[in-house]
Amino acid sequence: MTSQIKFSLARFILKPVAAALLLIPTLAHAFVISDIKVEGLRTVTPSTAFTYIPYHVGDDFTANDSTRVIDALYKTGFFSDVNVGRVGNVLMIQVQERPTISAIEVKGNKKVETEKLQKALKDIGLSQGHVLDPQALDKMKTELQRVYYSLGQYGVQIQTHVQKLDDNRVFVSIDIYEGKPASIQQVRIIGNHDFSESELLSQLAMHPVSWWAFWSSADQYSKEKMSKDLESLRSFYLDRGYLKFAVDSSQVTITPDRKHMAIVINITEGQRYKVSGVTFSGNLLLDKATLDALDKVKTGEYFNRKDVIDTSDAIAKRLGNDGYALARVQPMPKIDEDNKTVAIDFNIQPGDLVTVRHVEFTGNFNTNEEVYRREMRQMEGSWYAADKLDRSKERLQRLPSVQHVDQKVKPVSGVPDQVDVDYDITEQLSGSFTAGVGYSQSQGVLFNLGLNQSNFLGSGKSVGINLQRSSYQTGVQFNYNNPYFTVDGVSQGFGLFYSKQNAAQLSLSRYLVNSIGGNINFGVPLSENTYASIAFQLQNQKIKSTTYSPSWITGVPVVPTGEYPVTPLGENGYDRPGPGFDGKSFYTFSLIPTLKYDTRNKAIFPTSGILQTVSATLAVPGSQLRYYKGDYKGRVYFPLWTDATLSAHGRVDLIKAYGETQSTYGGVSQYYNGVPPFLNYYAGGIQSVRGYQDYSLGPLDSNGDPIGGTFLTAGGLELITPMPFLTSQSNNVRLSLFWDVGNVYGSYNDFSARDLRQSVGIGFNWISPVGPLVFSVAKPLNNKPGDRTQVFQFTVGTSF
Repeated sequence: MTSQIKFSLARFILKPVAAALLLIPTLAHAFVISDIKVEGLRTVTPSTAFTYIPYHVGDDFTANDSTRVIDALYKTGFFSDVNVGRVGNVLMIQVQERPTISAIEVKGNKKVETEKLQKALKDIGLSQGHVLDPQALDKMKTELQRVYYSLGQYGVQIQTHVQKLDDNRVFVSIDIYEGKPASIQQVRIIGNHDFSESELLSQLAMHPVSWWAFWSSADQYSKEKMSKDLESLRSFYLDRGYLKFAVDSSQVTITPDRKHMAIVINITEGQRYKVSGVTFSGNLLLDKATLDALDKVKTGEYFNRKDVIDTSDAIAKRLGNDGYALARVQPMPKIDEDNKTVAIDFNIQPGDLVTVRHVEFTGNFNTNEEVYRREMRQMEGSWYAADKLDRSKERLQRLPSVQHVDQKVKPVSGVPDQVDVDYDITEQLSGSFTAGVGYSQSQGVLFNLGLNQSNFLGSGKSVGINLQRSSYQTGVQFNYNNPYFTVDGVSQGFGLFYSKQNAAQLSLSRYLVNSIGGNINFGVPLSENTYASIAFQLQNQKIKSTTYSPSWITGVPVVPTGEYPVTPLGENGYDRPGPGFDGKSFYTFSLIPTLKYDTRNKAIFPTSGILQTVSATLAVPGSQLRYYKGDYKGRVYFPLWTDATLSAHGRVDLIKAYGETQSTYGGVSQYYNGVPPFLNYYAGGIQSVRGYQDYSLGPLDSNGDPIGGTFLTAGGLELITPMPFLTSQSNNVRLSLFWDVGNVYGSYNDFSARDLRQSVGIGFNWISPVGPLVFSVAKPLNNKPGDRTQVFQFTVGTSF
């Protein structure tokens, strides 16, 4: 490469000189330029060329001036050859243009995105439509090598190919062989005294990895990771009182074969300092009691930089809630070397009281701006409030059409008391058309056809129609919901549904049920986080027997054979004797009030907040089924370390009858005063207690099949993290370690904590293009004889 550059440089310098020497005879005598003509132009316009020629008509011109013309035109980079001559008093300039780049193709790059490479190429003059400069190709290779070296890709090889096309155009191909990244074989920290090297190394993201951790990228070097690791080391010491800790140097060495590298970090720990006191200065708009409540720094304890930063941020945010958007809080340490103490003074400069001039949205290509603007809690023209901005961002992130939101507050130029707020929104697909096949271990093969749009025509309204067929269920469902039926956030929606279910296909108590119905619902926000709704539903259910249906379906008495461990069913007593629902059709009109509390930071894979839902269902008097039920579901998310979340969840469901239901026993019509079993709850499986077969827990009927129960309780804990080796899918994939507990009982009175089933295991969730994909590997902890366990469970696609 060096010899090529030297040759290009010599050609660049010598060619104009040689051309000028050849032209000396024709330009030996001075003359006054009467006209200037440039020949050989193809893509460069004459007006562009004339702007670079340092002479004009009427100027004197001699042989010595030709060098100046040639030099000026060469420097433009447009021309590979320039000759100057004279015809009479006309200055003749003959040029040969460099070829124009028709297209640039980059191949082989995986570590660096093509868009970023193309931008870098454009910055050095290599892009479609530009003139090809051979020196730019050499510069490009050097620049790309620098980029890859910063990522630890020291084995990268870059080759360029230039293919000539017609019309003085060229096609440029850049082939990149990235090679394998150099792996970190050793990391050393030198200069530590108070902490062991192993404890300090545990703070770093880069380190050697064992052979079995093939998925880990911790042994791959990059300058960005190096900077973060050095900052982590600083934070470790500064949060423990080492106020004058310093990283003296860091060296990275690579082996001759460029396959391995070693890192050495030299540090000076310094002494530990305690906090002798905390004061506040500047323009103190907040009273002392408020400032003391915001203060995280502990007098008498060792200095902790995190506490100092948290205090500064808390004061600035508190002032921001009062309209001081540009408040600055500067911690000023005063060190006492003799006593090894430090006094912290927080200098507070609130700045001007600020109003928000404009709230702008970018990135909303598929959604009407109104959909986003109605989620705003920070209004244009009102005082700036940091908490309202945070709440606005949170509400945007909960919308199904939004994947990510960046919020920026920008001062208005020349107006110190105004700011603009910009929301850069990354949208995601909020609609789907599905026509395919899924699989569930409980339902077998699922055929589905669906059209769902949660942001219909960019309006924020949701519309969906789904058809499904499996061994368990055939059905169709239509739903519509308008979350802003009124401008105050009152929602309105309705749904229609029809299904045919064969419970035996789920290994449940054996019966058939056909359902048809519809509902209409209304909702109203009670506060920022609380939402109430009520639904009115009309449903018809027809029950039919099938082969080996139990007595509660057939109405035929069953004599226990001892073949199955029939579970006593409390107040229902289904098999003592059976009520008989075969052939019966039941109309039910229900009221369903629901209360929802939601403080999650986002809808998909939240990392903090609470989601709680309490609902009740009342089959109103006059319905052929008379019952009431209450359901509670709750989940809380606690952020732990980077990208890790602890989640706790629980649910309690209870259903009771308040009247009689008509049935037939032994051919005689009668009335049954329990809860019909086809309304029961079920437990077990991937949606409740993993490690046990779907719907298998709880009471059994006379055939030994699960019949469910009227009281269900379940819960658990999960440690949730992104998949460590799927960084490109980090928004769509989660790995979890879980503990599940729960069971279903014939009645509330039958509840016993000793009967709760437990399991532990590993879960995998992926929001795939075909719908949610869920895997779990679980080990039951206290299964009993007769329990149907299932270590591996999964489901692909969705059901309704």
